[in-house]
Amino acid sequence: MPPRRRSMRLVFALLVGLGMTGLVEQQALAAPPGNDDFDNATAISSLPFSDALDTTQATTASDDPDCSGAGDAHSVWYSFTPSTTVAVIADTFGSDYDTTLSAYTGSRGSLTQIACNDDSGSLQSQVGFTAAGGVTYHLMVASFDGSPGGQLTFSMRQAGPPPANDAFGNATIIHALPFSDAIDTSGATGASSDPQCDGHAHSVWYVFTPGTTVEVVADTFGSDYDTTLSAYRGSLASLTQIACNDDSLENIQSHIIFTATAGVRYHLMAASAFDSVGGMLHLSVRVLPPPVQLGVSIAANGSVNRSGVATIHGNVTCSRAVEGVDVSGSLRQQVGQKVTVGFLDPQTVDCPGTVQWSSTVVGETGIYKQGRATAAVSATWFDPDREQTVRATASNTVRLR
Repeated sequence: MPPRRRSMRLVFALLVGLGMTGLVEQQALAAPPGNDDFDNATAISSLPFSDALDTTQATTASDDPDCSGAGDAHSVWYSFTPSTTVAVIADTFGSDYDTTLSAYTGSRGSLTQIACNDDSGSLQSQVGFTAAGGVTYHLMVASFDGSPGGQLTFSMRQAGPPPANDAFGNATIIHALPFSDAIDTSGATGASSDPQCDGHAHSVWYVFTPGTTVEVVADTFGSDYDTTLSAYRGSLASLTQIACNDDSLENIQSHIIFTATAGVRYHLMAASAFDSVGGMLHLSVRVLPPPVQLGVSIAANGSVNRSGVATIHGNVTCSRAVEGVDVSGSLRQQVGQKVTVGFLDPQTVDCPGTVQWSSTVVGETGIYKQGRATAAVSATWFDPDREQTVRATASNTVRLR
């Protein structure tokens, strides 16, 4: 055979081989994962468990449940049958797409939802539930609202043991205020008799009986999960809710204020919001400090340099020591037929009782000169206990020298 023809045949064979290889690879990539269908769920034999797979080609069966209510897609399945009752946490953290995660009992076509989550602080999902010994739990991971699948990272582990104050009857006693506690609630259970405050899963209890009537503030700031916090009077069979909060100022932790009457027993319940998972709880309970009264003043004398930049000053007064008072304002001066207007450099001062503030002012419509000018100043402070802003204002004529 002539060398040229032999060479062409070799090239052709190579191209065909590459094409076939590409086709095989494409077909392999197009295959859905092994646990694509409910009937082929990956069995979780022991905890902790983890799995990583590509769900881009996963399909959705017509009888798949819809955890998000928005049309879940690209579903894959896992099953877990514990030999003894155990609290578990499952998540999709580390996945590179928008997931949903849900858990069910029952059989195909007749499933009962135990837990469901779309976003848990991110586009990934997390659920926690108590799995009864001998019962099979089916877990479905899917993409949210029909969005594409991706690289799934799935893990499941045993939650911590139930804390000592898991039950109402074993509430931690708060003997005096201020009080703080830090415990793992991932293994806490939720009793059917627990009251509702935007969820009551993974609930733990505290009890407080004040010796004198006080205003109480309690919060879960610093906790690493979505909490609810509530306060009650009465017995477990007949509780009266006096405070309840889920999210405080767009924060997933909680904050409540209530008046506690001397000699009355108050029960506080910290739980996970909307039956999400528990975690590290940080609870703080303390007497509500008195409201802060702010005052601000402007000194009658100021200065101006050769560049026309003014400096003015004054005092901020606080009825009790606070940190982070913001001072802002403006300075206006009539210079002939023109008006020079400028704004104070914003600053923040800590106020132990009385503190001086001082600021330079650069004119935005001209330069300042020696003579009289009119200053207006505002001092503001956010009270985190009362979740409200306190403000004081002042105006004065300032002689610039």
